[in-house]
Amino acid sequence: MSCIVYQTDKKTGVKYAYESVSYWDKEKQQPRSKRTYIGRVDPVTNEIIRKKERNTHSADELQEDSANELEKLRKELALKEEEIRSLTSALKEKDRTISRLSKSLNKIREMAESELSAIQNTGE
Repeated sequence: MSCIVYQTDKKTGVKYAYESVSYWDKEKQQPRSKRTYIGRVDPVTNEIIRKKERNTHSADELQEDSANELEKLRKELALKEEEIRSLTSALKEKDRTISRLSKSLNKIREMAESELSAIQNTGE
């Protein structure tokens, strides 16, 4: 009788699949099992990635995948750079607004101080 047994490596967390075949050991008069490695288990899809299939990508496929990934990263970088420019522009505008408000506040303070001074001088 055979079945598939899953075993997880505690250090790496990688899950492996083995085919386990049971047989009777005549010498020891006990059942025994023999395990044969099948492959790793994909953590996302839980499909078994067979040992032979794991490293069968051709150089052209790897280069094409790398080129696609590189193009994707370039587009993402361009979007991030545009977002940075937009945020920098908005920040500069906010700084200008704060500067104008600060100047207005200083003028109001000066006017209030001169009014207070005038009131104190008339009261004396």
